[in-house]
Amino acid sequence: MSYSITKLISRSRKPVTILFTDIVDSTKYWDTKGDIKGRLMVDQHNRLVFPVIKKFQGKVIKTIGDSVMASFSSPENALRAAIGIQQSLEDYRNKNKRFKLEIRIGMHTGKALIEKNDVFGDTVNVAARVEGAAKANEILISGSTEKNVSRSEYALSKKTSFIPKGKKSEIIVYKCDWNKLPNLIKGLNFNAVLPMMSQQRNELLFYLAGILGFVYFLVHNYLRYALADQQNIYLLSFNPQQMLSEHPIITAILIISGLVLMSLLKYLTVMPVRLFKFVKGSFGYALIFFASLMIMKNIPLEYRFDMDQTFYESKHLFVEVLHDNTRIREHPSLSAATLGNANARDLLLLADVKDMGKMIWNKVLIGSEKYGWIARSIPADFGVEEKRLTIANKFYFKRSHLYALIIGIIGFLWGFMSFSIRPL
Repeated sequence: MSYSITKLISRSRKPVTILFTDIVDSTKYWDTKGDIKGRLMVDQHNRLVFPVIKKFQGKVIKTIGDSVMASFSSPENALRAAIGIQQSLEDYRNKNKRFKLEIRIGMHTGKALIEKNDVFGDTVNVAARVEGAAKANEILISGSTEKNVSRSEYALSKKTSFIPKGKKSEIIVYKCDWNKLPNLIKGLNFNAVLPMMSQQRNELLFYLAGILGFVYFLVHNYLRYALADQQNIYLLSFNPQQMLSEHPIITAILIISGLVLMSLLKYLTVMPVRLFKFVKGSFGYALIFFASLMIMKNIPLEYRFDMDQTFYESKHLFVEVLHDNTRIREHPSLSAATLGNANARDLLLLADVKDMGKMIWNKVLIGSEKYGWIARSIPADFGVEEKRLTIANKFYFKRSHLYALIIGIIGFLWGFMSFSIRPL
């Protein structure tokens, strides 16, 4: 067992460049400015650092107090990200004279154990020691990183050598004169994306769960009736095999879209702010829609005005199935041949009704010019109660439903406009 675990862990050991950032004199800032301003200071640091890491194909592994740990598969991209980070901070300091934040950056290249959400190994420890040797506004890289980049292109110069704590051999570190290099962050919008940490991911999942519930409500209570009222669409929905054979591309697109969405939610590291605002707005729409619908339903009859008036009435009568595996028969008889089964919540278009004395049968459309018969209920027998199988009715879309849909726009605007980027 121990051998197999060791073998499994060793497979995750891959080359990587680890980058650390650390805010200079952050302890003093927290002490003099207080917890709230200190937290906002760290958040501003993250807002300027995360987009640059993303731009150069890096991954934020974790935030450790006032530090950020990131991994890169390319040492050159890691160095370019470090340069971009220092440039972004300098640019922000030039625009905002009250912003005094300075950081030091260190990085090291080597093999490490790369797991799903973390990186382990000596490479991580050495990278942290290199960062600790840097001063304010400095970028230091180890010799192993320097071997993978051009000294002249990135203005590298040997700074010093030292023995990292806990190590026996000394390492050489190089300083990058980043302020002599071209701007690497030109056109980068630092407010365009939202880093998807666990808090943001959980918030997104919460909103999406609410939206999916709202969509299910709309489909179950409104849309399926409106679609079934269109006979051609109804025939396709009643016969999924026909839909697959006649419209395979649409089916494939739906399946692929679902798989892509699931992958995005699992591996999403950043999300456009406008898209997040749209998601929250949609959640607000659903919230206000349900609230207004409940309020209108509970208004006393004398004050309801025209809320109960019908805005839309279906062209057909529907037979809604109440139980799974309810049989559709060739003739209105329990002994007739079975043409198929209907499941709970299926909608069938009613064509005729026949009262056979003990049982009432509904004639329903099951294909192009093809009909079957489904029982309304099974009569009571000795020791067995009557079992209702179907309900026949029309679909009415009332003005209260329309008003709720319109009022829901207020919820969307509230959710969209009230969204604000909170500290990570």
